[in-house]
Amino acid sequence: MADEIRRLSDDLARDPSSLVFMPLADALRRAGQLDIALRVALRGLDRHPYIADAHDVLARIHADRGDLERAADEWEMALRLDPSHPQASLGLGFIDFRRGDLESAERRLSSATDPDHGVASALAHVRSALAARSTSAAVAVEEPPVVVAKPETRGRLTPVATAVVEYPAPDVSRARELFTPVLEGADQTALLVDADGLVLAGSYRDAAGQDVSEIVAAELAGVSGEAERAMRHLGLGAWTSLLVEADAAVLAMTPAPVGSLLVVAASKQTPVGLVRLLLDRALTRARDWLARVS
Repeated sequence: MADEIRRLSDDLARDPSSLVFMPLADALRRAGQLDIALRVALRGLDRHPYIADAHDVLARIHADRGDLERAADEWEMALRLDPSHPQASLGLGFIDFRRGDLESAERRLSSATDPDHGVASALAHVRSALAARSTSAAVAVEEPPVVVAKPETRGRLTPVATAVVEYPAPDVSRARELFTPVLEGADQTALLVDADGLVLAGSYRDAAGQDVSEIVAAELAGVSGEAERAMRHLGLGAWTSLLVEADAAVLAMTPAPVGSLLVVAASKQTPVGLVRLLLDRALTRARDWLARVS
């Protein structure tokens, strides 16, 4: 990433009017250098104000900075310049989804003329959320788990503590709480993300307690593919897990079924062994849940 930024910066320095400001600003955004990315994008748009892709890049930067209003303005501008711009439709659908306006998100994504770029997957995700909301509104009380006692070899019933619990069909509307039973503290979180960077289950909260699941999921899109390529180049076989010790947290991630990615995060004080254990527990639940909803 650093080499890419350096190369693109050199290209822009040689020709300040070049359109290379767009990939440079996006590379800076992906590297987390949001302030510099913002300056590069704004300076480039001063020279090229009528390029839809440039407004899309600026919108992504605003979204990563948490300024969804400005992000929406830029994606609206991108659509005015190019009504078929798929990333702008996807971005506006994402913002509507974050605001809880599922109907608007569904309309925006349905109107996209290009089903690629993750639009089709995002639309399916929104429609699933709409169906789940309709179901939860129609059913006041969710069906409880059914406890079935298994007979012992001596003919008696097993104790309740060892009974088999059979759950009804998964309620997609409660997917956010999927990993709650395996987490052990408020400083722990788990998130299941699909290949297009959309939240499947779980949640991710930042240090301030704010739910940033969709933003984190979008940033994780493609991580599995990058890890697979790295392992292939190094001749190490398939990757099974990745542990990251950062300044503020410890993160562990692993590939999950149907191309998804599971991430578990905990506070810096959490022992690494416990984080790995939580990842294993969460992966077991993710596999079971995905098998039942697919």
